[in-house]
Amino acid sequence: MYHKRTSSNFPSLLLSIDNYVQFLLELKPDDPYPLKSTTVLSPKFHLPSSRMRLIGSCNGFVCSLKGWMYDLNHSVHISNPLLGEYLKVKLPKREKRTCVAYAFCFSEASRQYKVLRSAVSNFARHSKVPELEVYTLRVDEKWRYVDEAPEPLCVSFSKANINGVVHWMNSGKNDNNYSFNSWTEEVKSLLAPRGLKTPSYNLIPAT
Repeated sequence: MYHKRTSSNFPSLLLSIDNYVQFLLELKPDDPYPLKSTTVLSPKFHLPSSRMRLIGSCNGFVCSLKGWMYDLNHSVHISNPLLGEYLKVKLPKREKRTCVAYAFCFSEASRQYKVLRSAVSNFARHSKVPELEVYTLRVDEKWRYVDEAPEPLCVSFSKANINGVVHWMNSGKNDNNYSFNSWTEEVKSLLAPRGLKTPSYNLIPAT
């Protein structure tokens, strides 16, 4: 679900094709045919490229990935598709064979937008301790280390981002639920419901 930073109180949907963000669908309450008002997101105005993978969205801002996470040359962008504004997030230098994952969140308490990054390096089948790093838009000049990651992620955090808290599960057993609070920057864990088989990256918020 995509919520705009405007006076209108209706939500919108970001639609993807083959994992690439392609369309913006406005869900106006008085429009019986919302599909007819679908906006095609063009790389000439709305997004920096036509091949952008969604990381997350908050208050009209979209965080997206260009390239693959295991590609040393991938990039992360924050954009406002409706205004045609975007910026490129400066990423830390990476070592080869480093698995990374990103999340995007907004802290109501501090009114700050943050990009969360999990990184772990693998050398000769021995993994370093995964790390969590945070980049605060318009505040930080570089990424800050905040904690050890409870579980290495090589694909994605989940899309479950509620009230500035990012939720995800361990990718192997799905027996633990983890959360990152964008205000306190604390990581917590909680046992997941028994028998849950849904991968972390398929989790969505229910509010």
